[in-house]
Amino acid sequence: MTNLLHAMLGKGLGGLEQVFLDYQPILEAWAAKRGGRCVGVVRNGGKVAAAQAGRTPPLIPMPAFTDWDPITLGAARAVVRANRPAIILSHGQRPARVFAKAAPAGVIQAVCVHKPSFDVTPGTHYLCVGQHLANLALERGAAADHVHVVQNAVRPPPVQAQPFAREDGPVKIVAAGRLHAKKGFDVLIRAVGKLRAWDVDVTCEIAGEGAERADLEALIKTLDLDPCVKLVGWTDDIAGFLATGDLFAFPSHQEGFPLTLLEAMAVGLPVVATEIDGPVEILDEGVTGRLVPDDDPDRLAEALGELISDRDTAQRLGAAARELVLTEYGPDELARRLEAALDGMLVNSKA
Repeated sequence: MTNLLHAMLGKGLGGLEQVFLDYQPILEAWAAKRGGRCVGVVRNGGKVAAAQAGRTPPLIPMPAFTDWDPITLGAARAVVRANRPAIILSHGQRPARVFAKAAPAGVIQAVCVHKPSFDVTPGTHYLCVGQHLANLALERGAAADHVHVVQNAVRPPPVQAQPFAREDGPVKIVAAGRLHAKKGFDVLIRAVGKLRAWDVDVTCEIAGEGAERADLEALIKTLDLDPCVKLVGWTDDIAGFLATGDLFAFPSHQEGFPLTLLEAMAVGLPVVATEIDGPVEILDEGVTGRLVPDDDPDRLAEALGELISDRDTAQRLGAAARELVLTEYGPDELARRLEAALDGMLVNSKA
């Protein structure tokens, strides 16, 4: 019998939380095949706990204050005692530190790494969502047989984009993500301004919320882009929103293995992304999308403008991007990679 504890203590409902939710049914099936069960643990009062309140089997909510908080540690120890896991898989550093303190010796500890800021602890396994993160784990001292690459995945969308299907009217650029400085939406807004200055008829809609909203609204006003650039807030139908566009822009400065980029590719949008870790593992320049230098509104505007002027190429890139995601980054491939990593942990623990 192999029981598994799957922990995520984030407050929100962003990319990390979505990966946790994508993993949970796969882990439940994997544990069941071994006569055990997988228990999902989430933050009490967090958005995942609220959104999944009616789930079967239920997720276990627990307090999540600090790594050393006695209430948090007590709750973690109680969860471990009740479920006797052979493996504890945590998303992010906080649950990893909490459950490392709560678990007895012999329990396999694993951390899903979503971004470059993480510590390496001897004996811990690292499930990295991108190869560049796996390389960092190795550079920081993780054993090679404790580092596993499990790229993120998305479900096939219920809709498909029809880029440039309209014969008249402006070209619509779409983007989505948390309104945070690292997402680079100010670079996109400046790029749209340059396209407009070049008499390219475009509009842009950015879906998302966050602390940068006021600054981005001010930039839109300063550049006199109010008529054509809109911050439309977040949406529960991200595929439906993306499918309304002709092009997708991804100007981020730092990423792990971005779900939003995969989602845009899955609906068949031609994409232009920053040439940084994460996107460069997904996109093949000129084959499945375009890559441009980081923090460069001129090159972003030029790449978008080139696709607008060569729509046959843009549509070809969008179709190739969709095929890539549906083939390589769907739920079945995620399950295969994740199960292989878990099987490897068990074999390693018996060696």
